[in-house]
Amino acid sequence: MVLSIVSATLQAQVGSIPPHFAYVAASIFLSLVAFRVWKFTIRPLLYPEEPRELPYWIPYFGHTFAYVRSGHDVVMQAKAYLNGSCEPFALQLKDRKMYFILHPDDSTTVYRNTTTMTFIKIVEQLQRTFRISETTMRIAWALPRSKEEDRVQTIAGVPNPGLKSLGDLSMDFWRTQVAGKEYGAIEAKFSRLIADDLAKEVALADKRDGVLKLLPLMQRVFLSAGLRTFFGEKLLEVDPDIVAKFIAFDDESWKLWFKWPLSHKMFANKQRVEDSLEKWLKLPREERVGLAYLVDTIEKTQLAIGTPVEDLARIMHLLVFIINTNTYKAAYWATAHLLTNSSIRDDIQSEVFEARQLIDSPRLSESYLSHLRNETPRIAALLHESLRYYSASSSIRLTLAPVAIGKRIIPAKSVVFIPFRPLHYDAEVFGSDVNLFNPDRFFNDKKLSSSQNFKSFSGGSSYCPGRVLARVEFAAFVGELLGAYNVEVVSECRVPTTDEKVPTKGILMPMSGEDLSVKISYKKA
Repeated sequence: MVLSIVSATLQAQVGSIPPHFAYVAASIFLSLVAFRVWKFTIRPLLYPEEPRELPYWIPYFGHTFAYVRSGHDVVMQAKAYLNGSCEPFALQLKDRKMYFILHPDDSTTVYRNTTTMTFIKIVEQLQRTFRISETTMRIAWALPRSKEEDRVQTIAGVPNPGLKSLGDLSMDFWRTQVAGKEYGAIEAKFSRLIADDLAKEVALADKRDGVLKLLPLMQRVFLSAGLRTFFGEKLLEVDPDIVAKFIAFDDESWKLWFKWPLSHKMFANKQRVEDSLEKWLKLPREERVGLAYLVDTIEKTQLAIGTPVEDLARIMHLLVFIINTNTYKAAYWATAHLLTNSSIRDDIQSEVFEARQLIDSPRLSESYLSHLRNETPRIAALLHESLRYYSASSSIRLTLAPVAIGKRIIPAKSVVFIPFRPLHYDAEVFGSDVNLFNPDRFFNDKKLSSSQNFKSFSGGSSYCPGRVLARVEFAAFVGELLGAYNVEVVSECRVPTTDEKVPTKGILMPMSGEDLSVKISYKKA
């Protein structure tokens, strides 16, 4: 009866529509109405403990396409649907429901829960997304039953007193490298190579007109220094173009994380990086000197469990990605504001001048690096504001059992997101000028960088162990840029706009075609 009425109404409104098409259209329309009424009106009444879900019309896909265009806008739409509440809510993204946490107290609850919420499973999924084989995954994440059966200890000679899986143990390798006893060497080497690579770029530009685009400059300097620091000099000798190849992949890497269809170019660029890494891995070990502890230990332990070279190249590519992908982007935005705002530049220039009195030429002294790390609050505030203002990152967890968050219960085997941007734009925490770029907020309130709302380096078990290194990288770059060179913006002196149409799971990028052109020349002694 209802179907006939709707069909007749369609025919009346659109006179040329054939009766059978009107009948099909009416059937689809009524099915969608019934779905929506059940899903978003009746079901919430029957299951009030479930997090509320932002309504949608198309089953299965839900908010997928809108979220890929701008995840932040969809999250804000959901918050508005909940009348501004920060309670947990759900979004249908492709074939599964994702849960979102916005309140800082709830995010703290998530970070502290290491029994029924896990980050390890997210790491495993990240590795699968990078196309590491299931065989390697199964062996790497298997728990050794005894010291005698643990090939990490018996073959690679790496201590494993807790008999952890290699997958879990690898996270300890990270912490040892960037937050433990191996940190000092990596900090000094990285800082020196940033200065070295910047000098090479300036020398090449000086042979032309001295003008450089800021984004490509910072990509090349940070990525080259990062590869040389962790992988030694031989990798760039094997493939001098590996930095450019990685940038080509990184520009489209969002397609990998979002499992985007028709991504042949992205996968081709990914494979080009891995081909270079595989060629490097096949060289005799004695030719590949200068490896950082992290790379050296991961290679030894993966070979000990029988990982094939193709998978090892993918694992090394994942290391390259984690080491490099976000630091240069945050540093880029901070530098763009530094060069276009005379007040910020004057403050930073004073810190740089003081720090460079400690340089023991021609090498960067420990006292200089210590000063950059601990005595440059303006530089730290600038980077913190860049991370606050431009981050589109999230913390992710997987529930192992039903988890109560406030009055809501998130089901087992659910993916939970803590998006940082809503936390970073909370006016009650960061001030009424929250939509403006203002490093003074972090300089004037030193406690702000440790606020529950500031998640520049994630939190809990996923709290980035490389946060100190990232800050020193930026400080070392700024120290060289302003301390050793004259820098002049020769393009329009304004910060580029962000490209929010290209999805990202990290730091936003500038719009294509928008960048600063800078002329860099050596300071006279």
